[in-house]
Amino acid sequence: MNTLSLRGHFLINISRFLKSNLNNLVLSMLILQLGFSAPLFAGELPTETSVIDAEVTPKDQNPPKQLSTYKLQVGDSFVVTVDGYPEYSRDRIPVPIQQDGYVSYPLIGLIKATDLTVSELEAQMQSAFSDQLPTARVFVTLMQPKRTILVFGAVTSRGRGNLHVFEVGQVYLLQALATADIIFETADLTNVFIWRDGELHKNVDCLKLIDDGGPDIPLEDYDTIFIPSVFQQRPVRVIGAVVSPGVYRITIPEVPAIKALKLAGGTKSEFADLRNAEIITSEERILVDLTAENVDAMLSPGDTLYIPLAEAKISVTGAVQKPGQYVITEPVPLREAIVMAGGFNENRANPKKCLLIRADGTEEEINFDLAQSSEIYLHPKDQIRVRERLLLDWRIITSAISLVNLLFNILGR
Repeated sequence: MNTLSLRGHFLINISRFLKSNLNNLVLSMLILQLGFSAPLFAGELPTETSVIDAEVTPKDQNPPKQLSTYKLQVGDSFVVTVDGYPEYSRDRIPVPIQQDGYVSYPLIGLIKATDLTVSELEAQMQSAFSDQLPTARVFVTLMQPKRTILVFGAVTSRGRGNLHVFEVGQVYLLQALATADIIFETADLTNVFIWRDGELHKNVDCLKLIDDGGPDIPLEDYDTIFIPSVFQQRPVRVIGAVVSPGVYRITIPEVPAIKALKLAGGTKSEFADLRNAEIITSEERILVDLTAENVDAMLSPGDTLYIPLAEAKISVTGAVQKPGQYVITEPVPLREAIVMAGGFNENRANPKKCLLIRADGTEEEINFDLAQSSEIYLHPKDQIRVRERLLLDWRIITSAISLVNLLFNILGR
């Protein structure tokens, strides 16, 4: 027997154990089995039948123990033989259990079938027939019950879809997961959803279920299991002084902080304090210097990369109301820079003579009245100086004229 057959045989035994309380040892074995590589589950297991096989066959006359104790459910069907009364027999056409849990049968009417074993149902039908046909003997044969379970999400799609058809009485959650081709690198087994009749039935932490030793979750026909991806549930976030702050989904278990920064378009270089970046997790805040060489900081799904603002200032000096330095968080237009300083000093300012000094030391003369000030931006460490206009003091001029006249008079004599 090859390794694949041994593993398949092991899974079959696990599916039988899952119908009762499992001790921690068996559950540990199950989780180890779930950890095997995906190709193990790619083949069909003997407990699962093809979804296109529409025929059902009656159970053996000597049913397995699990079927003898199996409780009938909606969707099950059975055949009935009424010995001596073939007109009341339904040994060729199966009798289905309806959505309300009842079956309708000739002569005896409605009978509640769900939650009964085959023997209990047979006894009830025998009792009902005895009132009308005292000599009748009733035999009920359960059709091999099938349970169709859909498993999707972080699983590998099959050629015939992700429908799983089980030829067993009761199907349990861990049993269904054991037959699914789970992508363990991305599957979030702590947050598995079970949908039933179009509504969320239960949210299960399967790892905790295994650690606690059960009880396992019974499934019904056409239940849907959704296994979310850890990347779908917990993307990385980049915020702060970056070009495009936001949420970014990753397809790998971890992403370097530098790469996460690139996903957000990089930094607003003049305003970003890369030396004091932070990685914020659910448990801690980690300080990271992104200017260092060989930065090995990593983000896991759910983490946030925060790029703080550096202290960026411009200077507005000269003939303005409030000369000084002003903090900016983005480049500001020249007109806005003058407004930040309270505007021009009307008595002293000469808007035609403004001097723009860039951070690199270059200078530019600007006529504020003629320039398109909205198109001229100041960046961190830039300076705009508003020169003062020339003011004439007539008292000084008068005194000077008087002094000149006095000199001329003295020299003329």
